[in-house]
Amino acid sequence: MSPKPEDRSSHVPTRQRFSFLIYPRVLIIAVIFSAVFFLSHFNILERFEWVTYDLRSILKGPRLPDPRLAVIEISDDSVARIGRWPWERDWHAALIRALKEAGARAIIFDILFSEPSDPAKDAAFSQAIEEAGNVYLAEVAESVSPPHSKKLLTSIEAFASHSKGAGHINLEPDRDGVMRRMPLVVEAGGKRIPQLSLAYLLDEYGISVDQIQFNRGEAVLPVSGGGFRIPLDANGNLIIDWAGRWKETFRHFSYLDVIGSYARFKKGEKPAIPLETFKNKICFVGTSAVGLFDIRPTPLEPAYPAVGVNLTVLDNLLGRHFIRHLWPVQNFGILFLAALVLLQILSLKNSLKAALATVGLALGVIFLASALFIFFGIWADVIYPLVFIFAAYFAVTLYNQISVTIERTRLLKLATRDALTGLYNIGHFKMLLKAEMTTFAMRREKELSLLMGDVDDFKHTNDTYGHLAGDAVLRAVASIVKGNCRALDVAARYGGEEFILMLPGAGEEEAFKIAEKIRKSVQQKVFEHEKGNFSTSISIGVTPVGLSDREVDAVIDRADRALYEAKRLGKNRVVLQKTP
Repeated sequence: MSPKPEDRSSHVPTRQRFSFLIYPRVLIIAVIFSAVFFLSHFNILERFEWVTYDLRSILKGPRLPDPRLAVIEISDDSVARIGRWPWERDWHAALIRALKEAGARAIIFDILFSEPSDPAKDAAFSQAIEEAGNVYLAEVAESVSPPHSKKLLTSIEAFASHSKGAGHINLEPDRDGVMRRMPLVVEAGGKRIPQLSLAYLLDEYGISVDQIQFNRGEAVLPVSGGGFRIPLDANGNLIIDWAGRWKETFRHFSYLDVIGSYARFKKGEKPAIPLETFKNKICFVGTSAVGLFDIRPTPLEPAYPAVGVNLTVLDNLLGRHFIRHLWPVQNFGILFLAALVLLQILSLKNSLKAALATVGLALGVIFLASALFIFFGIWADVIYPLVFIFAAYFAVTLYNQISVTIERTRLLKLATRDALTGLYNIGHFKMLLKAEMTTFAMRREKELSLLMGDVDDFKHTNDTYGHLAGDAVLRAVASIVKGNCRALDVAARYGGEEFILMLPGAGEEEAFKIAEKIRKSVQQKVFEHEKGNFSTSISIGVTPVGLSDREVDAVIDRADRALYEAKRLGKNRVVLQKTP
């Protein structure tokens, strides 16, 4: 019997629904999957992924570092009591003797001694290094032309020849400025240079840096028991596993306290720090005083000293605390599994259940990635699966509208000031000048002038009265410059004894008058000193900014030429350089 007409019609909508609902859904998911794979292949969302790494590092929480590690800080208290940095090297010699007598396993200086100083004190430092026999020194691989080539900056031969080893302290943060990885080995001068912490580890195993085998995604040290494998990222860098915040991690000791304790021990007195504390310790020596150390943001805190970064690398190597970033094919597998699950979720007829299930899938990816990171040290991508899940969900829900929102992480540059004078540094000044020149070009009725001053005979002041007196002169001149500024003026220290001042709304006549006021104030300032009171002077170049000026450096160069002319004409004067 042939089917009734109504029977045939009842089957047609079913096939149409299947064709309309299933095939477009698969096609949309496939298109979005391809798009997300393209994004991941070219690391388009890499900075977002870094943020998820930072959050997972915080979520992981602190861990106990290797108990053999100790950091001896050149901190603010030591600088305040010993004097301005760099110190005489007999201080370092005394520290080495103290640690050697205490039985330290190794003494690692996160300090570059590339220039000779007082010969006698350098000789004492060299002798201490030789007698200790366990001192490691820092090196820096500097980039030179042609691109990608490097030259090695080392400690002077008198020190390097007696050290047990040396390694580079190059810090290479990610593009957002945050330290997450470290180059274990760099090529410089035609040879491999190990990272400072790796140099120590290689000595512990009796291995040379040339014996390290670099395979895909790992460095293998040929040690007994199958080799020591260090996972690396796609660029051959170690991903740092942070132990915790700087002040809450490692055993911290003041440089001066260690030397003072050693001196009291030698006198038969009770030391503040028992010397046996350092027995069999690996002692890192580095700067942490404000203004001395290289600040590096980390996932755990925005200001972390460079010595802490290198010390954390050694802690990672000693304890084998490694982070392994999954390779693209492995992350692709996670993405593909998410696509299969999402396809099943989007087949649900109930939109609310589909929405809740999609959120549940996203939370499952986050939970899985967090668990892998916290418990196994595996860094799986999070951003790309999440982008795929939500993009595919909204695309299927709206059928043809794909909603992918990409947020760019803003790099916030800290507008730093010059530590000595309190004025802006030249980098920030140029940024403000460029902005002012842009505004100036759009408002023709405005005026803008630039002053550049240089303290006369500053080297003579330093040589005669000492560098502390020279610093006092710079601070006083900076105070005079600031005192003659209006609220909208911008003053900066250009470098050395040079100062620069931007005067919005001031023409050449007014700028010349302000320059004269500054010059006279500096000339009238009397500095007290044990060798006798003295005064100084300043030469100033003035130039207006014209409507044709477009380049910041060109305007600064014009002010500099006016300053040079003031110097040539006998110093202690103001010279105006008009616009061309």
